[in-house]
Amino acid sequence: MQEISLILTDIDGTLLDSQHQVSPESQALIADLAKKAIPVVLASARSPRGMLPIAEKIQSTTPLVCFNGALITQYEEGEFHHLASLTLERLDALVVYQLIASKFPNISINVYSEDRWLVEAEDDWVKQEEEITEIRAEVVSLKDFLNGNHPIHKILCMGSPEEIKALETELAKAKIPSIDFQRSKDSYLEIVNNQVSKLSALKTLADHYQVAIENTLAIGDNYNDVPMIQHAGVGIAMGNAPLPVQQAADFVTKTNDENGFYNALVDCLGISNA
Repeated sequence: MQEISLILTDIDGTLLDSQHQVSPESQALIADLAKKAIPVVLASARSPRGMLPIAEKIQSTTPLVCFNGALITQYEEGEFHHLASLTLERLDALVVYQLIASKFPNISINVYSEDRWLVEAEDDWVKQEEEITEIRAEVVSLKDFLNGNHPIHKILCMGSPEEIKALETELAKAKIPSIDFQRSKDSYLEIVNNQVSKLSALKTLADHYQVAIENTLAIGDNYNDVPMIQHAGVGIAMGNAPLPVQQAADFVTKTNDENGFYNALVDCLGISNA
């Protein structure tokens, strides 16, 4: 049985079921692993504030990997303390905003700066995301904000799958040098610095905890999880993951509605009666 000293897990579609809940079995297992000094680190496209309620629910005190790795931060005594930060170039963020605003007026543009979530209007997409993440967006002039001296960790675009696909095509044509973009679901497109990935976050955390990569475990359900799944010591895909994600993994577990996270860790860590 391979020794595992660090676990990096996606949140939505992985740790959470389709009702956005963590199973009692998973909560108990994470607490047990913490006692054994095996950190379970949350990694997500979410913002720090969007991850905090889940971290608190599982009583996690580990760093949070936010925005798919653009920001790694530790929440202590009511404040975030950043371990690593990789932002979009200001001019590139402006070009992205102008392209979307001019060609795709129905797409909801969301800008994330550290623990702030900024929008131009509280549309239906924003309201849906507020319900999921349990935080509220700030309504501002995005053009003015992007023209200011603010760190931009992520731009999230929400819209119909058809419009999101068309936006991907336009961004590819634009050839904006320092950005990367990936869908986290059919209706969500995440835009970050092109050096950002959950794999880079995994390496940063392995250094932080002084753990060899071969002694890490990564588990996820979507395309943005593939690099960490492929390079971790043990890579696990959820049963609800697309087939290419499953094919990239060492193991495929049950779906997130079948307690797949819990079952995967019990199997891979050789835990009995967990």
